[in-house]
Amino acid sequence: MNNLKKTLALMAALAMTATAFVGCGGEESSSVSESSSVSESSEESSEESSEEESSEEESSEESSEESSEEVVENEVPALGEPDGTLGDGGDALTILCWTEDDLKFMYDVVANGSGMDASKMVYKNVGSAGGEANEKYAQVFASDEDVDLFFCDADWNMAYQNNDEYSAPLSAVGITEDMYANAYDYTVAMGKDQNGVLKGATWQVAAGGYAYRTDLAEQYLGITTPEDMQAEIGDWNAFWETAATVYEASEGVTAMADSLGGVWRAYSNGNRTSAWVQDGTITADNSKACLGEFISMAKTNYDAGYISTASQWTEDWLPQGMSAGTQANKTFGFFFPTWSLGAGSQLSQAEGEEGAEGSTYGLYNVVSGPTGWFWGGTWICVSPKTDNAKEAGQFIYYMTVDTASMQAYVDAKGDFVNNKVVMANTIAAGTNSNPLLGGQDQLATLADSAAKIDMSIATQYDATINTELQNAVQAYCEGTIASEEECVDEFLNKLSESLTDVTVE
Repeated sequence: MNNLKKTLALMAALAMTATAFVGCGGEESSSVSESSSVSESSEESSEESSEEESSEEESSEESSEESSEEVVENEVPALGEPDGTLGDGGDALTILCWTEDDLKFMYDVVANGSGMDASKMVYKNVGSAGGEANEKYAQVFASDEDVDLFFCDADWNMAYQNNDEYSAPLSAVGITEDMYANAYDYTVAMGKDQNGVLKGATWQVAAGGYAYRTDLAEQYLGITTPEDMQAEIGDWNAFWETAATVYEASEGVTAMADSLGGVWRAYSNGNRTSAWVQDGTITADNSKACLGEFISMAKTNYDAGYISTASQWTEDWLPQGMSAGTQANKTFGFFFPTWSLGAGSQLSQAEGEEGAEGSTYGLYNVVSGPTGWFWGGTWICVSPKTDNAKEAGQFIYYMTVDTASMQAYVDAKGDFVNNKVVMANTIAAGTNSNPLLGGQDQLATLADSAAKIDMSIATQYDATINTELQNAVQAYCEGTIASEEECVDEFLNKLSESLTDVTVE
């Protein structure tokens, strides 16, 4: 068994033992159990018994070998030197992003690993959040503003990676693909441009779960453990049935889902199997296949009060997670990815400061919810105009390749990092006790989902598509669009206006 297979085997075993709602015993343990039963039966022939005993011994030996395996890290090359095609010797490593929530945990990690002066790393705020940053970036790059590195969201990183005027090959700063032998495969694929050139690298894996209020779960459902909570919301039908119970018990105050956008992220990235854009075209038929039952599901449960009226990223969204204020107790839980569950994250904002009025600090747990899903992630790219090629390579290497540095980041931030060895070690050690989750380890809970992320259907147009869809569905749920058919038409019409290089039929 090669090193990568050993690591994968360990991760699978950890996922089964550490994740509360993954069934006990995989194929291997089932095989051993069946073999034992057969060999003990007096009615079996000696030939069959001999075959079964042999099978049992082989299975037991394999199980023993795998269970005794230590975590094996695939060797990766050291950081290379810049190839001389980019500028070097600048005063500061300027990093363009829409938030410093993750960056502020990176400065010391990179400095400690590389020896770079942390004060040389400078955050440049693009001035807009999320999808809006996509548009702002183009304006920054069109100017003479200093940018060395920039962060790209999964919804639109391809647009920048496919443009050589915006992004340089990572090989220019000493980063090569073989350095990612311990990374999750999809993250490397998503970092390549249309010609297969590696243009971006990520430090995180963005598996999603459902973060719920444990105090409300006990009050409204009599539930006190994540295992019991997961049993109540294991699929979408069960989720909405439980939502009805919560809504009634709270006398119409508490919605099960935090927002339409939250439901869409979980549904889309857990149920959709087809890319929106195929051969440069978006068709009505393929759009309906991508949408599935989402629009009717959203409308039905929004009207019933099971989905909050708040929208993601607005001032009403996160305060729903507290127990005081105008938005108090408006939601039972949030659909959050891993990057929303660590220190300084959306969950920390939803809970409020410990001891403050209405704070729900530490009163959340996370479960898989009705579907396995993921939400985005962030890729680091290099500007062709950088004047700090050496430092740019160091930052990327120590945040996305180096095991010790990525372990330090996990320990500080609690994010699920793009290194299978680091995650296997962290989960096995049980060192990640998240105070936001009352001490629960969200990494162990979401490990199984992380291993299954597939972004092969992602396109560079997904940010626009997600925005226009959510706008149309929100309007339909609020009553300004009269029917589901009109909702789909509005969605496609807006796409035809927004996506000038895509045919919308």
